[in-house]
Amino acid sequence: MKTYIVYGRSNSEYASGMVSKPQNRIDVVKPMLDQFNIKIREFLFTSSESFNFFSIVEAENDSDVEALSAVVFSSGTWDSMHWSRAYESHEYKKIYEKAHDGVNSYVTSMQLAGDG
Repeated sequence: MKTYIVYGRSNSEYASGMVSKPQNRIDVVKPMLDQFNIKIREFLFTSSESFNFFSIVEAENDSDVEALSAVVFSSGTWDSMHWSRAYESHEYKKIYEKAHDGVNSYVTSMQLAGDG
């Protein structure tokens, strides 16, 4: 399973629904997450102006997280919904080891033009 950060900004329709019927949203979204085989590690609401929801999840692949994001955003109760792949420190080290190994074959556009 890969780790992902999901974050977004709900809108006034979301707030109106919660004021009318307060609920623990994790209970509502868990069946949908199960359908995509997505596991929740953190499910948080924030007081940030740029986003007010933040979650760390585990999923098999990017397309499952993108599908989840599309379903949530299509509900009309979110102004934005984003996700990013997250890496553990040892995973990120491996990425840079690959970059280190591959840099020798990289040719800049200046080098191709004969100016470098």
